[in-house]
Amino acid sequence: MTIMSDYKIPGSLLNIIFKSVEDQLGERGLKMLLTQAKLADYIQNPPPDDDTPTLDMDRFKGAMGAVIELFGEKAARPLLTRWGKLTFDYAVESRPALFGLAGFATKFMNDEGKARFILKKVLKESENLYGVPHVLTETPEAFNIEIQNCFYCSNHKSNQCICWPPVGFWKSMMKWATGKDYDVHETECIAIGAESCKYVIPKKAIE
Repeated sequence: MTIMSDYKIPGSLLNIIFKSVEDQLGERGLKMLLTQAKLADYIQNPPPDDDTPTLDMDRFKGAMGAVIELFGEKAARPLLTRWGKLTFDYAVESRPALFGLAGFATKFMNDEGKARFILKKVLKESENLYGVPHVLTETPEAFNIEIQNCFYCSNHKSNQCICWPPVGFWKSMMKWATGKDYDVHETECIAIGAESCKYVIPKKAIE
């Protein structure tokens, strides 16, 4: 059985993180982050911009923690939320078969059906990519997602939920699927002492 530490993040996703930081904080901010996260080797030699397995999960978790430690939670929130959005944009471009099929298959579904269909596909892809269980359940009002052994909060301690990348990702996914905005939010986080990180995607769009 492959464990989480055996997985490696593709170079393309690393480049998305770096782009998000540089867009908001400039080249100097990116260099500061790479140095803080012990990824200074990427300053002169960027990772490959493809699906080549590049960075192991332990170093990736360290990079997530470094963003918060270096810039503070207030500045890290929009930065990491944007990273989640860019990651979804990349997923749509790099997985045309998956999202093209999803678009065709959900053409005549209502918004709730579209969200359910695509969430199941995307969560399975996320499990394969990160090697971490993504559990989907639902109530009449919402879809609920649980990430066990979550790596986004990187053992960081806080008094608030801080796993912003998946929030940005699922907001963009719901917008892509339905054309509407949804109040996606994290309700439990390992950073504040929870056993796992949990998220809610309401079935009703923001009016």
